[in-house]
Parts: sequence; structure tokens; C-alpha cells
Amino acid sequence: MSAPKPHISLYDKSFNKENAANYKLYVEVSTTAIKQTILDLTTKTFIAFESYQLENIYNEHALAAILKEVLTSNNIYQLNFKNINVAYLNNRSTLIPNAIFDQQKLAEYHKFNFSVSEDDYYLSDKLINLSAANIYSIPKFISTLFNDFINVKFSHFSSALIEASLINAKAEKALSSIYVNVMDETFQVTIIKNQKLALYNSFKYQSTEDFIYYLLFVLEQQDINNEEAIITLTGAVTKNDEIYNTLYKYINTVNFGNRNNNLKYSYIFEETPKHFHHSLFNQFLCE
Repeated sequence: MSAPKPHISLYDKSFNKENAANYKLYVEVSTTAIKQTILDLTTKTFIAFESYQLENIYNEHALAAILKEVLTSNNIYQLNFKNINVAYLNNRSTLIPNAIFDQQKLAEYHKFNFSVSEDDYYLSDKLINLSAANIYSIPKFISTLFNDFINVKFSHFSSALIEASLINAKAEKALSSIYVNVMDETFQVTIIKNQKLALYNSFKYQSTEDFIYYLLFVLEQQDINNEEAIITLTGAVTKNDEIYNTLYKYINTVNFGNRNNNLKYSYIFEETPKHFHHSLFNQFLCE
């Protein structure tokens, strides 16, 4: 089998592998894509981006095989970065308030909501803008692929979405904020009310009808009138997509999100919509 090739590979002309000690590598792993971006710490600028589009990956064992090939074949993983942050995307995460959180009870918390697997490797993210920890599991056969790398930190991709939503809602001073992050097979809904997290959930969908049904159901359960709702979209969606056009039939105000202003973005991203790769670019909020 030939080594996988990224379908997008963008590098700023300033990129220099000799400066890797001044770079952070952010990686996002899911069954539909493997993405990576490099942050230059000296200029606080994202200077590289690569994405592998994955197809016909139906389980995490198949994902592990592809991920192993990427880690072996891509020269970027031979560099000694200051840090490597790996965000894992699955639906096996849950929030635990700090008041009852105990680092020794991750497995116990996890089994409240999810079936137990012998492959589970339990982790937690302490959320800065929420008095809670995000408890999640990564398959051991995924996490061990990074054993040979130094300064590796895992996080759950939802942690970045939650942190970014809370920060944005505070900046906007909105009474109610609804953020919807769209991916190839899933979408995530984060609702902030009065500057506090009211809901985070992730849904699988196969059609636009699925997408609209789940979203409207969430709004109904949260007592939010869809005609008065203001939704901010991030992720893999544009105004030309069926999801956007159908959503606009039910929601009067639909906006696209923006990038975090605390960091800079190379000229290589000029043609990339600013709401794309939202969870990847916000991983730094989980450090």
C-alpha cells in the first residue's frame, strides 16, 4: 500500500524545519480526516496546514492503520517540536463539575454514559472557562502510536469547541448564543445562556433532513424559538451547501464564525474561509 498523501498541503515561506523547537504542532484525528497545523511561537502565527481526507474508514482499527502510515511517511513528524497537541474526535466524552471531579475516577465517570471497552485509555481536559473537566476515552491502539514522540498532549476536540464558544459568547455579551460546528458525518451544538454552558452535544447525520431534525429538536428542548434563534456556523459548510440553504428556511439569522484574534494566520490561509477548521485552530485554548 502506498503512503497516504495529504489532499491539502500549505506551507508559509517562513517555515524552516531547523526552527521546530519554536513551533507547536496541532493534530486533529477522526475517522473522516487527519488534520495538522503548525503554530510559530515567535510570531504567534499559524504557518502550515495539511489535511488527509479519509474515505471508507468504518472503525477505529482502520483509522489506526492509516494514522500509523501518516506518522511514518510524513516528514513533519520527524521534527522535534516544542509540543505536539493531538485532539481526538469521537462521541465518548462527558463533562464532570470540578466540585466532584476526582482524577482517580475517570473510568468510573466514563461508564456512567458509555459502554466499557478493554481498549479504553481514559483522559481528562480541565476547562479554563467552565468549572468542569471533560472526561473521555481514546483507544489504546490509537494513543500508543504517539509513544515515540516527545512532549505529546492529548485533548478531546470538543474541549476546544466549548472553550471557544464560552469566550465568544462573553465577547458578544449575548443572552443566548448557539454555535453549530459542521463536519462530514457529524455536527456539534454548543448553546450558551447568560454566559454559561447550557448544552453541548454531538450528532451523527447522513442527510440534510437528519441535520435539520436534530438541530430543531435541540432548540425545542432548550425552549429556543427557531425563528428568533441566532446561529453561528463553523466547520465544513458554505453558503452553497444544501445544509446552509435548508437551515435558512427555519432559522432567520445564520452567521459564519471567525478566527480567534489572539493569534495570526499566514497568507496561505487567505483563500480558506475563516470559519473552517474551527476546532483545530482553537486547540491552543485547551493548554
